[in-house]
Amino acid sequence: MRRVLAALVLSLASAWPVHAKPVRILFVGNALLEDAEVPARFASLARAMGKEAEVQSRIVRWASLEDHWRDGETRAAIAKGWDYVVLQQGPSAREEERADLAAQAKRFTAEIAKTGAKTALFMAWPQEPERRRDIPAAIAAYRAAAEASGALLIPAAEAWLRVLAQTKPGRSSFSPRGAASDLAVLTSWFVLFPAGPQEFTEDYVERASRELGIDPARRDAWFDAATRAIDEPMPLGARRIP
Repeated sequence: MRRVLAALVLSLASAWPVHAKPVRILFVGNALLEDAEVPARFASLARAMGKEAEVQSRIVRWASLEDHWRDGETRAAIAKGWDYVVLQQGPSAREEERADLAAQAKRFTAEIAKTGAKTALFMAWPQEPERRRDIPAAIAAYRAAAEASGALLIPAAEAWLRVLAQTKPGRSSFSPRGAASDLAVLTSWFVLFPAGPQEFTEDYVERASRELGIDPARRDAWFDAATRAIDEPMPLGARRIP
C-alpha cells in the first residue's frame, strides 16, 4: 500500500498550489452529505491535521443539482467565493440521471469558475442494499460528468466498492454513516488536501485514522481503498459486485 500512497502524494502534491491562507470549501448536496456528516467531519479532520480550512455547506435533503441551480440561496452561497465547491447529488446510475448529472456539472463548473474556484464532484453511491449492483453505473456517471465538465473527482463510491468487495458487509453497511462516512471523508481529504512526500508519514496516517475513528485493524485497507480509487481507477467491466 505504501508504494501506491507515495506515488499518489507525489503526483497530487505537484498538481495543487500551496495555500498561504485558509482553504475555503463549500459543500453543496443533499441527505447523503448531511447523514454522513461529511462537511463537519472534514472540518474536524483539517483541524486535527493542522490545516487552515473554512468549511461551509449548503444542504437540501432531497435536492438534485438542478434543484440547487434553481435555488437562489445556493447560487448566492457559491458567489461568495471559495477555493473549492464540492457538488453532490444522488448516485445518478440511470441513463436519464447520468445525462442530467453531466449537464448540471457543466453548468455549475462554468458558474463556479467565474468566482475563481475549482469544482469537485463528490461521487455518491446507492444507499439501498438492493441497489448495490448500481454502484458501477454510479461510478461511471460521475467519472463521465467530471471529464465532461473539467471538474475534480472525489471517488467516494469507488472507495466504498473496493471495501465492499473485500469485506462483504451486511445490509446496514450501505448507510452513509459509519464506515462509508469514514471513507467519504478520507477520500475527500486526499483530493482536496493532498500531502507532500515529506508530510505523508506514519504519524500523518495515524493522526488521520485517530480523528476519523478508523479501526486500527482496518486502517491500511481503508487508506488503500481511498488512495487507489483516486490513483488507480478500477476497470468497471471486470469488477465483481459482492
